[in-house]
Amino acid sequence: MEAVLEKITMKNKTSKIDWRSYQREIIPIAVIILCALVFDAWSGGAFITPRNLSNLSRQVCVNLTLAIGMTLIILTSGIDLSVGSVLALSGMTAAISQVHWQWSQMGVTGAVFSFALAIAVGGLSGATTGLAVSRLKITPFIVSLGMMVIARGLTLIISSAQAVAPLGETLGRLSSDYLSPESSLFLLSVTAVGVVTILIRQWIKKTAPVFEITKTLFATLALCGGGIYIFCNYRGIPYMVFISVLCALSGIFILKYTRLGRFIYAIGGNREAAELSGVPVAKTLGLTYFMMGCLAGLAGVMDSARVNGAVPSAGELGELDAIAAVVIGGTSLMGGVGTIGGTVLGVLIMGILNNGMSLVGVSEHYQKVFKGIVIILAVYLDLRSKKK
Repeated sequence: MEAVLEKITMKNKTSKIDWRSYQREIIPIAVIILCALVFDAWSGGAFITPRNLSNLSRQVCVNLTLAIGMTLIILTSGIDLSVGSVLALSGMTAAISQVHWQWSQMGVTGAVFSFALAIAVGGLSGATTGLAVSRLKITPFIVSLGMMVIARGLTLIISSAQAVAPLGETLGRLSSDYLSPESSLFLLSVTAVGVVTILIRQWIKKTAPVFEITKTLFATLALCGGGIYIFCNYRGIPYMVFISVLCALSGIFILKYTRLGRFIYAIGGNREAAELSGVPVAKTLGLTYFMMGCLAGLAGVMDSARVNGAVPSAGELGELDAIAAVVIGGTSLMGGVGTIGGTVLGVLIMGILNNGMSLVGVSEHYQKVFKGIVIILAVYLDLRSKKK
C-alpha cells in the first residue's frame, strides 16, 4: 500500500522542480508584493507601516483559520459550504455562555469552558457533515448546503435573532491582547535560528532537495524578518495571529509528515485507486470534515472576541472567502494538489485587497465586484493549469 500511495502522491513530493508547482508558488508572492507597493503608493505611504500591517494580520486571522480547514476539504476533492454558518453558531454559543449563563464571572475558567464549548459545537457540525459524506455517500455540496441552512437557523433560534454582547473581559483578550515586543522578538529570532539550523543539517546530510531547502530558507527569513518589522515596532504579536499561525503549522505538519496527509492527497488525486490500495477513505473523510468543523468553531470564538459579541449574521459569505483564498493560493478544486503555505498566501492576497481598498476609500460595493473578478480569474487559471 505504501508503494501505491507514493505513486499517487508523487507529484507533490518530487525532487525535481516542476514548473507548474513553481508557478503556483511564485505568482501569489509576486501579487502580494505588487499589491502592497500599489496600495502604499496610492495611500501616500500609509499601507506599509507596522501599525497597519499589524491590524491587517488581525483582520485575516478568521479567514485564515477557515481556509486551513477548507484546504484539507478541497484536497480530498470535496467542498464545505457550511463553515460560515457554523462559525456563527459556534460564536453565538460562546457569547451566550458568557453573557446569559454568566460564565464570564468565572474568569479564566469560564473563558476556557466557552472556548471549548464553541469548538465542540463546530466539531459536532463537522462530524455530522463528514458522516453524511463518508458513510451515506451524499454529495459534499448538498450535505454542506443543508448544514449551512441548519446552522444558520439554529443560530437565529438560540439568539432569538438578537445580538449577544458584551463578552467577558478574559475571553475578549483573545482579540485585544498582544505578546510583548520583547517576547515577540525572542520568539521570532528563536524560530528563525531553529529553522536555519534544521535546513543546514538537511543540506549537509542531503536529506532534502537543494531547491526545497533554499525555498524554505528564503521563506523563513522573509516571514521572521517581516514579523520583526511589523510586530516589534508596534505592540507585539496579537494572540489571534499566534493561534492562527499555530493552526497553519499544524496543517502543514499533517499534510507533509503524517499518514493522514498522504491519505488526503491520495483521495483527492484518485479516490478509486486510493480505496483499492487500502486507504480508509470513509474514516479519512470523516476526520477531515471534523477538523474543518473544529476550525470553524475556533474561528467563531475569534470573530466574537474581535467584535466583543456575537450577531446572527456573523460569517455570511465566509465560506466563499475561504474557498477563494484556497484557490488563489494554488489548491486545485479538482483535489490532490495544493499546500497550506499556498493558502496562507491566498489569505494574505484577499486581506491586502480588502485592507488596501478600504484604506484608499474604495466603496465596499466596488470591493465586492473586484473580489468576484479575482475569484473567477483564480478558478480560470486553476482549470487552465489542470488542462496542461
